[in-house]
Amino acid sequence: MPEVKVAKVSEIPPGTKKSIKASKTRVLITNVDGKFYATQSVCSHLNNPLFTGRLQGNTIWCDMHWAAFNVTNGEVVKLPDGYSTDKIPPLKTYPLRVEGDDIVVEVPE
Repeated sequence: MPEVKVAKVSEIPPGTKKSIKASKTRVLITNVDGKFYATQSVCSHLNNPLFTGRLQGNTIWCDMHWAAFNVTNGEVVKLPDGYSTDKIPPLKTYPLRVEGDDIVVEVPE
């Protein structure tokens, strides 16, 4: 998988997020207490952009139907009413590292 520099550390302060195009993949970069994570940028429930949702600790909330996901591992934290975990897949996560002030993500080609 190609590695792509997607942002500067200073662009994403703790408690914030940024949606970025990396190669051909759009990813959501989140900063949880100074540690960065990369996930798919849309909700796995109905493909709503997660950038418009709320980041609360390590949980990103989809603002369409309030599904919630752990950004550290992609796991479903809360489901919309009437759904079970086998119907909503976890978010895809991508390897990420910090090199100096650069955030580098590995994404599919």
